[in-house]
Amino acid sequence: MNDIQHKQQGFSLDHLFFDGLLDKLGDYLPKALTAISSDNYKDLCAQSCQHQLVHIIHGGRVYSDFDEQAHYEDAMAVYNGKVLALGPLDEVRHRVYQMGFRATYYRLKSSEVVTPGFIEPHCHLVTSAVLQQLFHFGPFGFYCRTDKFMTDYNMSYVLRSVLYLDKAINDTQWLLGYGLYSNFLMSDDVLDTHDVHKLLQTLSISRPVIIFDAQQPLAFANQAALEQVYKYLVLNHVGLFKSKQDFFTTIAEQGGLKGEQLLWILEVLPVRQFQQLSTALIQNIDDVLIHAKNQGITHLGYVDSHPVALSLLSAYSQQTPRVHLINAMTTWINASCQCGFELGVTDSSKSIIDNSIALNIGDVGYLGFEWVQSYHGGQTLQPCQSLLKQGVNVCLQSGFPMLPLSPLKNAQQATSREMEYAPHCYTANERILDKKQRFTRLQSLRSISSAAASHLKIYPQAGRLFVGGRANYLVLSNDPLLCSDCDMRHIQVMHSSVN
Repeated sequence: MNDIQHKQQGFSLDHLFFDGLLDKLGDYLPKALTAISSDNYKDLCAQSCQHQLVHIIHGGRVYSDFDEQAHYEDAMAVYNGKVLALGPLDEVRHRVYQMGFRATYYRLKSSEVVTPGFIEPHCHLVTSAVLQQLFHFGPFGFYCRTDKFMTDYNMSYVLRSVLYLDKAINDTQWLLGYGLYSNFLMSDDVLDTHDVHKLLQTLSISRPVIIFDAQQPLAFANQAALEQVYKYLVLNHVGLFKSKQDFFTTIAEQGGLKGEQLLWILEVLPVRQFQQLSTALIQNIDDVLIHAKNQGITHLGYVDSHPVALSLLSAYSQQTPRVHLINAMTTWINASCQCGFELGVTDSSKSIIDNSIALNIGDVGYLGFEWVQSYHGGQTLQPCQSLLKQGVNVCLQSGFPMLPLSPLKNAQQATSREMEYAPHCYTANERILDKKQRFTRLQSLRSISSAAASHLKIYPQAGRLFVGGRANYLVLSNDPLLCSDCDMRHIQVMHSSVN
């Protein structure tokens, strides 16, 4: 279990900085709690009206379950949010008319299929909603929505982005960012985080800039931001530094603000910035779940435990959420001491429930090359097949908001295990990390549906389609069992039904 401990020392969303941030935002919650989206209510009313009809979907494969084999039928009838019938079209039509209903029909295109809704088993929902209001400086775009690693991700891109955003935001705001993968920026100009810190100082920007690293508790701050921090330390008689020069020298030697020093940022951020972050929180939770629904997620397990986060989620749950929210903390058992299997890297021990684990498979795609080059090289990173053979229930999490929220991307990475960050000189075969650990296509789909439902203790009611069960299903543009591995992440969710 040393690997779990190693990962927890990184910049996880359980870090005390985020607890402090939520404490601060809690002071402004009364106004934020009234910002319930009326659009959500209208959308749900429209759905409830549609539920008065029987919808028959037919003309292609309707996958009901990804178990030891893929189970599928020719047609499915849905009424009032539940699966009324599954089977051959004639039998489904007969059952509907036998019950006295009239039906509308949706014929699948030749490439389309129906699957159970996908399940995201591990997400810090409220913290993610806060960070989504900042700018993502990782290799996936400003809002971490692209599904492919940016090929030109380097320090030049980061600096250009800071200059661009400086012109785009209000003059009174601090420029706040997160998710900067400093280890991916290494080049002739950038040898370590100290160089990232130095290059940020070269920008002629008067506003304070703070960018949080993705992999360690480290914040890169420009001169204007550090001036504010030092002023706070002097006013509050925090005598850690002999002089102003000593302060700036120490921060430069560290490569930024580190560890508990991040809490100083919370003391110098303008009150108005906290007000803006808190006022928009409910809407941003909704935005995250809209994005999740568009990615095919019908159930999301949240691991938020901070009182402010739980208060927000309680308020948000008073409106029917976009997707089903499952409190993973209520089912979490920290079984790390009892586990007899090698886990490699996990996001947190909270991803372990009984004999089940949620793996961040994105680590293979984006950190795999760094892993094999480091002292970890002799260990297995995310040993998917090994865990299955030991009887462990394995599901996949996205690692959002540092990595994109995309179950199909997770499934594709589990089947290919391609190190997407490996140098271009590596052959296709050399880019595959631990071939024997690759999931089959069926296993990868199970890991984002029924296995994830088992992890959250909601199977068999979720993660599959059955007569009498809730009709949480997707219409996909292509069959994930038949398309090529590289195409899985590009499959479009044509329709997502959350009931």
